Amino acid sequence: MEVRSKPDTALACAPSLTQNSGCMMQRNSSFNESECLMNIMEDLAHYDAAIKSYINSPLRSPEEKDALRPTLGIIQSLRKNCSLMPNGVSNSSEEDAAQMWGSDTFSNRQKMCKKMRGFHVRTITINRAICYISSGEHRK
Repeated sequence: MEVRSKPDTALACAPSLTQNSGCMMQRNSSFNESECLMNIMEDLAHYDAAIKSYINSPLRSPEEKDALRPTLGIIQSLRKNCSLMPNGVSNSSEEDAAQMWGSDTFSNRQKMCKKMRGFHVRTITINRAICYISSGEHRK
């Protein structure tokens, strides 16, 4: 599995808890909603760029292109409708994604499979962070 190289989202979006008198846990006010959401958007930009560059690479089959399009569409919809970045601002990972694929089709498919497994894990983190934010627990 290949998770995005910057693990900032997991750290930025984790609820901060401190131990208080034995087993009791209390919230720490260090959770930063904006930082968490920015990291989520950076992750989405990374995976958007990686999938786009893979689809556009000459060494992929039409079946792979068709299989990845729905995921790419969802990512792009999230980026468009939930964006915290001004229009036209690109992320450095978007430029790096073009350099990701080599000339060996097997290695590229293997790398994409690992990347998609990592994306699956990252979506769990993102889902939990969004649920935490929408619950309002960090504001109490």
